[in-house]
Amino acid sequence: MSLDLFPFGALNRPPPPDAAQRPGATLDCFAARRRSPAIGRRFWSFLAENWAELDRIERARSVRMFARFRRDWTRDALGREGRIVYDELPEAFTAYRGQTGVELASGALFNLSLEGARRQAAGRRGGDPAEARVFALHAAKRDVALVFAGEDKGEIVMFPAPRVDLRAGRLIELAN
Repeated sequence: MSLDLFPFGALNRPPPPDAAQRPGATLDCFAARRRSPAIGRRFWSFLAENWAELDRIERARSVRMFARFRRDWTRDALGREGRIVYDELPEAFTAYRGQTGVELASGALFNLSLEGARRQAAGRRGGDPAEARVFALHAAKRDVALVFAGEDKGEIVMFPAPRVDLRAGRLIELAN
């Protein structure tokens, strides 16, 4: 995980050993600072670069921080390939989530391809293949927080984080 994006010199040093053992410690420097455009831009750049390396607690915490730094988001925070995928997204599109079980974790990554989501559902660690589910999300480009180029069409993280709400028609379970 790159520490050179941390906002202040003192934070460029690795965290003390006890902080490294504490879940969520990676984002402490963003949570402890006053909201400002400079901190917000660094927050988005840090997430775009390190999302895959964040543990589950840090990901959930980062999603809660999306609202705090949303107005500082720009497509420039995305990597080069992520910007290409983002620029090609239509204003409204469908994204897919493959998982085991029916609950959707907030901040979950969504595939831009149905086949990628089906592979994701089938390959979940510790999951029962009989419980594999694929959800479709009716999404808007303005709600895309992070974009990652992938082997299919790519993957996205949304804000606000979608919740399972079948009545609202925003998130629907596909026939599996």
